[in-house]
Amino acid sequence: MPDHRSRPAKAALITGVSAGRTRPDQIRGGNHGLTPEQVASSQRERVLAAMRELVAGRGYQDVPVTEVIRHAGVSRKTFYELWSGKEECFVAVYEREMKRLLAPTLQAFEGSEPWTDRLRTALGVLLGALAADGAAARICFVEVLAAGPLALERRRAALTGLDPLFASPDSASAGGATGDSDAAAGPRSRALTAGAVGYLAETLHREVAAGRIEQLPALRSDLMRTLTLPFARPADPTPDDAGESAFLAAYGEIAADLLGRVSAAIATDDDPAARVRAGVAALLDFCAAEPDRARACFVEALSAGPTARERRSETSRRLSDLFAQPLRELRPSDRIAEVSAIALVGGFHELAYDPIDRRAPARLPSVETIVAVARLAAA
Repeated sequence: MPDHRSRPAKAALITGVSAGRTRPDQIRGGNHGLTPEQVASSQRERVLAAMRELVAGRGYQDVPVTEVIRHAGVSRKTFYELWSGKEECFVAVYEREMKRLLAPTLQAFEGSEPWTDRLRTALGVLLGALAADGAAARICFVEVLAAGPLALERRRAALTGLDPLFASPDSASAGGATGDSDAAAGPRSRALTAGAVGYLAETLHREVAAGRIEQLPALRSDLMRTLTLPFARPADPTPDDAGESAFLAAYGEIAADLLGRVSAAIATDDDPAARVRAGVAALLDFCAAEPDRARACFVEALSAGPTARERRSETSRRLSDLFAQPLRELRPSDRIAEVSAIALVGGFHELAYDPIDRRAPARLPSVETIVAVARLAAA
């Protein structure tokens, strides 16, 4: 009589996956209640996550499709239903990562401040994002170069997303410094833009390939000197006195640093209320850690001259725009979100002005005190 007490181990729950090797997010067979579209979406996301993790850790050339399949917990048939091959799958990862990096970078570039100040802010956001996510840095600026012709084509297209940083109104007539006509300024500007984007991409490739990812934010000053040089032109005389001009030169660096820190704190995957609190915490941390720079930004700018006051107002508006992003998820309309953001920044100015003026970080208000102005707790 056959012995039924000892049976072979049950086969894999998912075709193509060894028993005991299922992923936590893997959909098990049977009646799971999901639509075919939901199943396909889950499979696609698992494959993309596996490709991202493996390529960032080992390099594109050393990651076979079989390893991606095993790591994602899908079958070979499923993989090739989604993509024609390894390179196409990698390109999907690359384009997603580039889009995620470029969105906050371009948003940080928006505003009415001088081009150099907006560029400084945008570079700070980009370099900070890369330093915080080594996998994205390697995929976007190293491994894409080794992935094949399709990846190189998509890389060329993706890098044009950085063009707006160097096609500013300030640079559009840069040719005038050499006596070129206005008609020639457009083509010259496009050539300079391509050169600037290429230099930035090459520098990032070199630093990431060398393993200096965490040190990327320290490159901002050097990059600014190099990237702005081709666009330089003689400045027209201004009525500003020497004191205000000197102040504005320092203010641009301070404001860019501040906005970059707040932007990075808000640009997370946390719930919107947590993102608002993180942004306020970054704002207060800046004031506590950099009392002299905070005083210049929020106090001295009021008395340095009319242009300095305008720049301070612009910085406040940019802060409001940053906080309005998560608040839109908490408010019934965009207009109410914008009013809440303005109230939050205005409350910060009111409550933090005296401690900043006196360089007394210990007297700064708490995060909860600031967010209460925008009634975040009741959202």
